[in-house]
Amino acid sequence: MLATLLIGMIILTSPTSAISSTNVTHFSGLIAPAAWGAPFQLPGPAPPPGPGQFPPPPLLVLLIPMDGTVMTSRGSVNHGVLVTLLVLMTDPETQLPTLSFIGNSTVATFQVDSRLTTASLDATVQGIDLVSFSPKTVTINVSWIATDPLTGMLSPITRTTMENRIQFDGFSLLLHMSSQMRLATASGTMTVMGGATIPLPPAPAAIARADVGTVTRIPLP
Repeated sequence: MLATLLIGMIILTSPTSAISSTNVTHFSGLIAPAAWGAPFQLPGPAPPPGPGQFPPPPLLVLLIPMDGTVMTSRGSVNHGVLVTLLVLMTDPETQLPTLSFIGNSTVATFQVDSRLTTASLDATVQGIDLVSFSPKTVTINVSWIATDPLTGMLSPITRTTMENRIQFDGFSLLLHMSSQMRLATASGTMTVMGGATIPLPPAPAAIARADVGTVTRIPLP
């Protein structure tokens, strides 16, 4: 999951070149993804099922704060915080979406301790609601703690090194990643401008330090 998120964020934030078929990008920094809503569940008894076969939850949230440096083969170097937020709210009776928000922010306070045991985020995220096709602003405050919710013990660090290649029709993507990660729980609050403050109960998350490099080759026309 962490690798997929990092690949997507690097691709979305990397510049492209019309005169070069090769792009090299490297990210080094901290990341703490968190998600609220099905199918993510903490260990323990499952909540009682709702009406219908697979009713969507009233709230789905995906939060990806990153703090690090992105360097590319074109010589650009970007350092700082990037927060990406996706929110889906549904009517509990009709199960129709009332908010489908996607946005990002580079102005946020994102802090991670050196041992990857705790993290905190205060961010104001601007984006668009795909239901009303209008701009929205969401304020989110979240804290992470890398303890097992059942035992209360500190989660161990998982070290991962991987390299993968994707290739088809002349396109290729080479990914190399090394990371140190602790599983965590995240909780906090979220406020859509003009609306009520919504609590975000403890949910599965992670706190990680990662180095990711990609080499992308695109055939010239």
